[in-house]
Amino acid sequence: MAALREALLNALCHKQYQSGIPIQISVYEDKLYIANCGCLPENWTLENLMHKHASSPYNPNIAHVFYLAGFIESWGRGIEKICSACEKDGVPQPIYTVNPSDIMIEFTAPEDRVIRFGKVTDRVTEKVTDEECTLLSLLAEDPGYTMLKLSERMGISRKTVAQRIKQLKEKGIIERIGSDRKGYWKIKI
Repeated sequence: MAALREALLNALCHKQYQSGIPIQISVYEDKLYIANCGCLPENWTLENLMHKHASSPYNPNIAHVFYLAGFIESWGRGIEKICSACEKDGVPQPIYTVNPSDIMIEFTAPEDRVIRFGKVTDRVTEKVTDEECTLLSLLAEDPGYTMLKLSERMGISRKTVAQRIKQLKEKGIIERIGSDRKGYWKIKI
């Protein structure tokens, strides 16, 4: 999460807004791409980018506001923080692709974190109710959803969500990884 957050902040600070092209995010079962219209500063290469370097945000005013708001610590450390967060979390380092008019970062999930929801539903349809399937689809969409967010998305009480989660845990289909505040739901099948 820390690496993705930093990559999104980088995209916002370095986007060429006059292009009118939005930051593009593509999410797949095992990959996430963030593509941004923009280019490296003159005479920079991908190699320069991957090592310690001075910062040259395309939008210094946006970067300054993010700094003042506490979203970024300092300029020029974004990629370092992304790589460090991936290493700390035990996931592969992202791959950067630099083209003349855009830059893309690719995150790859390790096999044990890939959520193949289509396969999950195929394997557990006899075990779960339609309501539990709805809950599972939301957890596949965002494993970090809280009880409150799930109740809002499903239009039911938090108590009902808690009951369904308890049932799915008892069936061995999901488990909570980490704390209530900072953890996530893991679909085990």
